[in-house]
Amino acid sequence: MTIRLHGFPGTRTNRVRWMLEELGVDYEFVLVEILKGAHKEAGYLERHPHGRVPYFEDGEVKLLESCAAVLHLADSHPEKKLAPALGTAERAAYYQWIVYSAATLDEPVIKTYFHTVIFPPERRKQEVVDEHRPTLQAACRVLDAALAGKSYLLGDAFSAADVAVGYALNLMDQAGAIQDAPHVAAYLARLRVRPAFKKVYG
Repeated sequence: MTIRLHGFPGTRTNRVRWMLEELGVDYEFVLVEILKGAHKEAGYLERHPHGRVPYFEDGEVKLLESCAAVLHLADSHPEKKLAPALGTAERAAYYQWIVYSAATLDEPVIKTYFHTVIFPPERRKQEVVDEHRPTLQAACRVLDAALAGKSYLLGDAFSAADVAVGYALNLMDQAGAIQDAPHVAAYLARLRVRPAFKKVYG
């Protein structure tokens, strides 16, 4: 059974690639040239009607969302212990952080990142950055408190929740949006030295 990940480096594709590298499983990476509009071509739209990346395939499993792929992969490889046991408080926290990364962090983080790092200066809009600053400041407070006294979000053990949230925090840091959050900064430094992270991000 072949795992295929359709996507483009630097996008939420990296979230799934990081998870795959943590698991050490074989997969095929299919480059979608979004800079050339390949994500809006008919062939790709048949897979992902929204014309976004990534698109994930694992046999009969077809997924449009990066966090869904992370959750699926953790459950598909229980021997790697990247997800806590069902029905536990740790599992509830695990769900919270993965949903938090997608529902609360992704939009403001990615928009801030584009308007501070990706777009050329003439395309950057300070009002977009200003609009999302309160959300990211609150996220720094929430995550800094959650990480106090811990190595990872769930405690001493790395989990798929760290992949989901770590993706967003990496962009936040590049955009200069992590401030007054020493536990978050130390946590991100721990994530960045992981071999799987370095393989994806260089």
